[in-house]
Amino acid sequence: MKKKLVLLLVGLVVCGVGLLGAAAPLRIGITKIVEHPALDAVEQGVIDTLTAAGYERDVDVEYLLASAQGDMGTTVAIAQNYLAQHVDLVVAIATPSAISATEVFADSDIPVIFAAVTAPAEYGLDAFANVTGVSDLIDPKLDLELLLNIDPSIETIGIVYNPGEANSAYLTDVAKQAAGELGVGIVTAAAENSSAVFQAAQSLIGRVDALYATTDNTVASALEAVIDVSLEIDVPFLMADPSSIAKGPTVCAGWDYYSHGLVVGDVVLDVLDGTSPADIPITYQKDTEFNEREVLLNLDTAGLTNIVFPNAVIAEATSIYFGDTLWSR
Repeated sequence: MKKKLVLLLVGLVVCGVGLLGAAAPLRIGITKIVEHPALDAVEQGVIDTLTAAGYERDVDVEYLLASAQGDMGTTVAIAQNYLAQHVDLVVAIATPSAISATEVFADSDIPVIFAAVTAPAEYGLDAFANVTGVSDLIDPKLDLELLLNIDPSIETIGIVYNPGEANSAYLTDVAKQAAGELGVGIVTAAAENSSAVFQAAQSLIGRVDALYATTDNTVASALEAVIDVSLEIDVPFLMADPSSIAKGPTVCAGWDYYSHGLVVGDVVLDVLDGTSPADIPITYQKDTEFNEREVLLNLDTAGLTNIVFPNAVIAEATSIYFGDTLWSR
């Protein structure tokens, strides 16, 4: 009887060692300012990169996913929650979430990897030893030139944007400067949240010949509102987010955001392999293998607004959206 008891205790101890010795899964907190196709694609790209590298979800790594639903204050609360939960690493998608995560984790050694941030140095994200990431900086001048190539008679372009988004405010200023160089006017309409986007877009009726939105997350989350106005006044609308083409912009231009997520995922892997974020320079998508600017034309929308794409614009396009189908070239 004693022998059986000893063997039972030994078995329990061995099992206990096995259980205690098993490595707990990594905890990675992913925070984004809002849910829309581009940011969702970044998130998926990061997760897919780690999965391909052998980090099995819910076995080797646990993802804590959160969206601030466009509320700047909530980005801080999410970051504070991740800090309290002792995550091993944070992925912060979009400028507002990146700024908040950087501030909350500033006094920790927990790595913060940002994604889809327009101008990281402009917001001081390059000043922290535990922070690095990937920028999706675009060139608004190329977008304005594309609109003018579609319709050379355009004199004034309306921009709907959220001045509370640092990235959007920055790019809107860049667009204004570029418009001056191109000899066209800019009229802006501010929308501080997604529910205000439609009213902002409506305020441009009768005042502009085209509509434009940069990588503004507030506008992207309420994109249909701007599309409705563009259809009402028969003007081209360019959105700087290729993932939004099916929603109905006349043209989309910019980076592929799933590919952006793959690049971010590689940075995360470098950090998990032991490289300090301080030793990983900030990456700009234009400098990666995914450096081709995508131009997508929506023939369905163009037909509704009596817009005919010139041959030169068609030749520039990387994809055509027609009949609810995206055709890659």
